[in-house]
Amino acid sequence: MTVISSIPSWNATPVRSPASSAQRADAQVVQKPAASTIVKLSPQSLSASASGRPGLSWESTAQDGVSALMAANVGARSAAGRFSGLGAALLGQFRGEGGNISQSVQLAPAATPASPYGVAAATPASPYGVAAAAPALHGLGNDKISLSISSKSGVDVTLSLDNTDDGLAVRMSSSAELSDAERSALAGLADGFQEAIDGITQDPPSVRLQGLTQCDPAVLASVDLRATIKLSSDPEATQSLALHADGAQREVSLSGPSGSASVSVDTSNLAGLGSPEQQARALASHLKQFDQAASRGRADTGLMTMFKEAFTGINTNVGAAQPRGGVATGGKWELAADDHAALSGLADFSASVSQASTAINPMRPGEQDSFAYELSQSTSVGGPSRGERTVSQQQKSELNASFHTPSTPGAVLRLDHTEASQNYDYHQIKDAASSDVDLAYSDGYLVKATLNQSASQSARVLSYVMGKLVSEMVTPGQQSFQRDLLAALAPYLTGQTRLSDDQKDEQRQQSLSSLSEQVLLKGYP
Repeated sequence: MTVISSIPSWNATPVRSPASSAQRADAQVVQKPAASTIVKLSPQSLSASASGRPGLSWESTAQDGVSALMAANVGARSAAGRFSGLGAALLGQFRGEGGNISQSVQLAPAATPASPYGVAAATPASPYGVAAAAPALHGLGNDKISLSISSKSGVDVTLSLDNTDDGLAVRMSSSAELSDAERSALAGLADGFQEAIDGITQDPPSVRLQGLTQCDPAVLASVDLRATIKLSSDPEATQSLALHADGAQREVSLSGPSGSASVSVDTSNLAGLGSPEQQARALASHLKQFDQAASRGRADTGLMTMFKEAFTGINTNVGAAQPRGGVATGGKWELAADDHAALSGLADFSASVSQASTAINPMRPGEQDSFAYELSQSTSVGGPSRGERTVSQQQKSELNASFHTPSTPGAVLRLDHTEASQNYDYHQIKDAASSDVDLAYSDGYLVKATLNQSASQSARVLSYVMGKLVSEMVTPGQQSFQRDLLAALAPYLTGQTRLSDDQKDEQRQQSLSSLSEQVLLKGYP
């Protein structure tokens, strides 16, 4: 049993709302006890009278590591500081004998008489002068984070963290007794949960979901994360994040002052899932497309960063616990290496990001600055038998954006109600792209393999001088590509009779690797 003789000091001045503070980083660094450490609080450790610290009012007189961490965090001036280490500490309790927890701590008002230990006036039944009936802060936070986990056996575990202007609350409960395997799986999510908390509470917010998508599918059935964080912005605004992951799908959605985004991945059918290397290559290609679309459509940088993080996080570790080696998971037929080479390697998904529209020209409010981008992938495997199977995959994307720029490069755009300000160009962007693969087998032989890709770009620019339209220019662009893949995929059609078997195999592997890059969606070829 570890006895803490003192707790890091907190600010003597009542803190402002951590969400409204312009500075979200804390001046102090708190060293947290390990989540599995059992901590005993003593009267000396609660003493605050000597340093003049404000009193603390507690919901429970429980003496544990989570309470000690809350006492250390409650003086922080940001949500990131208040929640620092708490998510990991809560789930980390499952490494030991810990279980249900309900605790709140509140900075006592300045006028509240302090007990000898610097805490709110005690009730007769409470030791150390701790008020055992503190205000109920659960569900009342300006910043709220919750995590719900369901096990395969039907046990539900819920966690909640609330941060108010002057207090902090945590709660964790289980609907039934947990097995050793379930406790181990829950504890294994501790770091991932804390990473998600640290990301969404930082300034600017970040999306870190990889750790929560690595739950043991043999033990845990689903994971749900919800977060609403008050931003240090004027006017006041909140950033929200929601994640759901189970055996059939993964979904994440974001919403904030800059816009909204969502990503959904189908994990029920992983027949077309490629190797980790192929998945990484496809992810990198999509992220490049996102950057190109954001640059062309003048997207909000912070929103696109979160969208890219969400897309990467929810597509990471897909199928990590599934058998590989060409074995279909949820598909109708087992696919061959040739089939996988003609596919992207990612699980099917849909994703979209939409920037909050603004009307920055008071003389033409109909001219909105906007950005909307969406993309998807759909794969189907059919046929009456494996030897007569068909495989198809469709990838597509679409961009719609509009924005204003000064008519003179380098000039400052200041649009108001005067004619002199109305010298500008208004851009309207509309792009689309697709990549379609179709394979067909007969008697076990590949008889059809085609790749069809297209990309179109359209830019319309309206130019105004002193508020009058002086020109309109439309710049179209169109590319299309068609290829017969039979020669690349069918080993019996190589025609290289003078090559050895090893040489043919090496040539074939190079051909398949090259093909897996060519089939990827290209919005801007």
